[in-house]
Amino acid sequence: MKKKIEINTTKTYSLEEAVKLLPEISTSKFAGSVDIDIVLNLKEKQKKEIVRGGVTLPFSMGDSKKVAVICEEKDEKMATEAGADMAGLKVVDAILGGDMSFDVIIATPTMMGQIGKVAKILGPKGLMPNPKNGTVTMDVTKAVQSFKAGRLNFKSVPDQGAIRLKVAKVDMPSENIQENIVALLKAVHNEAKKLSSNPFKKVTLSPTMGAGLKLDVNDIIKYV
Repeated sequence: MKKKIEINTTKTYSLEEAVKLLPEISTSKFAGSVDIDIVLNLKEKQKKEIVRGGVTLPFSMGDSKKVAVICEEKDEKMATEAGADMAGLKVVDAILGGDMSFDVIIATPTMMGQIGKVAKILGPKGLMPNPKNGTVTMDVTKAVQSFKAGRLNFKSVPDQGAIRLKVAKVDMPSENIQENIVALLKAVHNEAKKLSSNPFKKVTLSPTMGAGLKLDVNDIIKYV
């Protein structure tokens, strides 16, 4: 039986300390995920703006993403050869028919009119293709391969200025967990610094089941 680790809720941890503690504080009987909660240091008016972007994590979490590409017929073969699970106008038909099993939806710029047909369905699910996170592109091959390899999109919650994501698995080596977190923090910092020179207000790491660890913001800044 795993020894219970007491967490000091008033303490802030360095990133190195936190990633080493995560497996110890995880209470699940399975290899849970490492979740990160980033509260951005934004003024009230700025919280209405959405901070978004994407990053390819150095280490895969082992999840197989289902990727669909809305493209012209001439690009279908290229998309499927790159690893897309579905490609072409049939993606639009599938969505209209109730198929929402896709994790990522990519579109070529020429198909924005078709995307409009399913915008009200994709928007609330956070699946609307957007050039800012690499899901509207002419380079279909690169986009499909990057998402299949572990590219992660992030988007702040409107009016909250917060980003919440799964960034690693608890059973990954601590150095791999740390590298994934650093990669994400760098990407978020790069986008959020347009609104704030010191964009991190609060960052918390937690396993799927277990206590949260508040990171020392002054410590994580040195990584970005």
